[in-house]
Amino acid sequence: MLYVVRHGETDYNVARRICGHAEAQLTEKGYQQAELVAEKIAKQGIQIDRLLASPLKRAQETARKIAERNQLTIETEPRLIEMNFGIYDGEPIETTAFQENRSEISLPFPEGESVLDVAGRIYPLIEEALASEETYLFVCHNAVMRVIDNYFNGKKIQDFLDFHCENTQLVQYGE
Repeated sequence: MLYVVRHGETDYNVARRICGHAEAQLTEKGYQQAELVAEKIAKQGIQIDRLLASPLKRAQETARKIAERNQLTIETEPRLIEMNFGIYDGEPIETTAFQENRSEISLPFPEGESVLDVAGRIYPLIEEALASEETYLFVCHNAVMRVIDNYFNGKKIQDFLDFHCENTQLVQYGE
């Protein structure tokens, strides 16, 4: 079984800026969201065996709230890092060139990576988790969650942009 949660709201989210590998900060609301999802996991009695988090601070801080509330240990997993948007990191989300580039799944962002690159690192991680008898929780990012959703819902990778997740949205896959 696999659970996936997106990090809490960040200053980049509020400013509507592209945030790949940049170290965006959780907002006060983002910390509150992290506490709420941690409480939701506890109240629903979700038994997590392994908590894996992206190395980016926004995911680590969200994972820390979950770990503290649910007596878990965080394992940093580099493959869960957000998509590298290259030269567009920090730019307004409405940037025309970014919007055009993001619809081309095999085309890497300049100085960044493509959706296929992300799938290439995420799909093996999903398969490792599914091969285990343990229940995993991944704390990660929007683009990573889109790739995970495509994997589980049998969508074509071209449908990458169809899935949207809110900050600290918790999604269950398997069983």
